[in-house]
Amino acid sequence: MNEITLEAEVNRPHQDLTTLEAARLLGVSKLHVIDLLEAGEIDYHMVGSDLMFNAAEIASYKSDREHRDSESLVSA
Repeated sequence: MNEITLEAEVNRPHQDLTTLEAARLLGVSKLHVIDLLEAGEIDYHMVGSDLMFNAAEIASYKSDREHRDSESLVSA
């Protein structure tokens, strides 16, 4: 997935993302996204039988994670 596609997903703040789109935005596998929701780290809702994620919440989670990661590198 290229940067333009990722940016388009982030710029849909009130839109839903599929598990695959959320995984691509976070740079992780679909299974890791499932692990995150089971751990209560990200919210989801169901549309029919599909798991869906709020684009703004996924972007916020990614930003928070990047901030935590950069702080841990500085303190190491």
